[in-house]
Amino acid sequence: MIIDAHTHIHLDPGEPGQTVADLLAAMDASGIDKAAVFAAPINGLSTERVLADIATHRDRLFAVGSVSPIMEPFRRSPETVADWLELGQIRALKFYTGYEHFYPADERLRPYLELLVKHGRPVIFHSGDLYDKIPGAKLKYSDPMAVDDLAAEMPDLKIIIAHLGSPWALEAAQVCYKNKNVFSDCSGFVYGDFDKRQRRRFTEHWRIFDDVTEGHAGDKILFGTDWPISAMRSYLKTVKRCAGKDRKKVFSKNAKRLFGL
Repeated sequence: MIIDAHTHIHLDPGEPGQTVADLLAAMDASGIDKAAVFAAPINGLSTERVLADIATHRDRLFAVGSVSPIMEPFRRSPETVADWLELGQIRALKFYTGYEHFYPADERLRPYLELLVKHGRPVIFHSGDLYDKIPGAKLKYSDPMAVDDLAAEMPDLKIIIAHLGSPWALEAAQVCYKNKNVFSDCSGFVYGDFDKRQRRRFTEHWRIFDDVTEGHAGDKILFGTDWPISAMRSYLKTVKRCAGKDRKKVFSKNAKRLFGL
């Protein structure tokens, strides 16, 4: 089984090739069995919209919800998030720290994070580089080192650093290695397909994770593409080369364990 732990729909509203049908077609063409579909306040996509869009495809798609402590239209009460978790509607929550200007350990997030601990579900933080189509983003909030504070303060919370923290792979790897409760997905390195230069860069990030974790990068990394930003088939080919003997962990076991699939 192959699970894509990081995809989007309607990332650029109005642009073609971003619907659930398009996602399923890309999965079929790449041999991907299941995918996490992310809500995203930064592009106006609510958790409720994601749940409605994937409702008839829950055999293959699962929702990663998102709430905002800053953007009023996307504020949700802890009671609402508790309902989503108790009904199994969402498998995680993602926060877009660099785009919304807060750190992972922000006290405003604690009620939601405590709910995730209660239900054994992970939190995901955007980390590393920021999408250039979204103005006003600030890199200091997406530095993966900021995750360490939260990981130390809430050791029972499962945490996923998105995008290997790129370009801060060394820092992201160190946070993952130090904290048993921290992992990373490998999504979002390219627009479209990998070329030779991008593949070398991705491979170097993976090597850093392997070096820091003393050869156990496969215990910490989840396969993810960031579709439709990145092309699934090209991503799959690149990650297979890096994962080697750890392919089962990277492509399915880690995601199954963290998301409770």
